[in-house]
Amino acid sequence: MVLKKYIQAIGIWFLIIPVAILNGGLREHVLVKLGDIALPLSGIILSIFIFFIAYLFIPRIKNCTSKDYIVFGVIWFILTNLFDLFMYISEGGDIRDLLKSYNFLDGNLWILVVITALLSPLLIVKINKRGCKNV
Repeated sequence: MVLKKYIQAIGIWFLIIPVAILNGGLREHVLVKLGDIALPLSGIILSIFIFFIAYLFIPRIKNCTSKDYIVFGVIWFILTNLFDLFMYISEGGDIRDLLKSYNFLDGNLWILVVITALLSPLLIVKINKRGCKNV
């Protein structure tokens, strides 16, 4: 069943949400004491956890092609941005706030986070070379 693997990939992405929320709490309550490094460090931490979640769970999705893993990454990229946009809107912001978060010159490494979400599924199977055809 083709749809099943995409549902599984979305299910794995949902594991990122609590990690992202906890990461935000860590940034606001602990890392902020480190000063200007708090925001970039938070982006690095979240990226590492996204990669780790992909490492643990993406190989469990069987009978996939490289195209499937690319689609998983695109889905994760879109869902990650939609989730962040939802968070901005819930705090009274809008899409401009999301777009501002792509400016890494102010220390925000959001672009690293979404690139990690985009590339992790494919990178993990390239690293593991298991559970996948034509990778």
